[in-house]
Amino acid sequence: MVSFFFANLVLANATSHNTNTLCFIMKTEKLSEIWLFDKHSESEVKSWLKKLKYGFFKRANGGHANDGDNFQIWLNYKTEKELFEILEKLKIELNRIPANSPKAIPGKSYNWKEFEKFKSEIKDFPNFEQPLHIEINDVPCFCWIENGRISFSLSGSENGNGYEVTESDFNNCLKLESVFEINDLGKYVSSDYENWITCISRKVYPELFE
Repeated sequence: MVSFFFANLVLANATSHNTNTLCFIMKTEKLSEIWLFDKHSESEVKSWLKKLKYGFFKRANGGHANDGDNFQIWLNYKTEKELFEILEKLKIELNRIPANSPKAIPGKSYNWKEFEKFKSEIKDFPNFEQPLHIEINDVPCFCWIENGRISFSLSGSENGNGYEVTESDFNNCLKLESVFEINDLGKYVSSDYENWITCISRKVYPELFE
């Protein structure tokens, strides 16, 4: 569970609006085919891409990034009211962070037991705690809210390995798309992921959608 949490926490930080990270990633035009299809065949990846409507496959950066593969869907919100309207439709309740809740001191290291005491706050609304690991209509996912975006990531549903994806995660992503469709959330779906080469999109990898 610890590794699964950190895999998703790394993911959340990597996909937030971090300009320096984005510029670094965009120095390379595309991922190499060797890296892109290292864990899943080209035909399998193509099959996923052609069936997804709102979601996308994210290939790990690898190396020191210490992230993993996953499927994601991003929703954009402009105001606090809009955020809570979206969350209400998905039956996601945010917990308020008590005023006396302990906060981590920047630059100080903590062991896991100490780290567990700290709440992950939503930077846009610091009085509220991040949703993190949730279920939407029995679909397990990791939810992170930051900079006008709600990101949902899916991985590890089959064996608990949050760094890997399987057909089970892909099917869960399709189920999540259906939930969004039923709740008329398609208008909030973000295509900002197209600016990241690790997020496999038609814009960067048109040949995979043929």
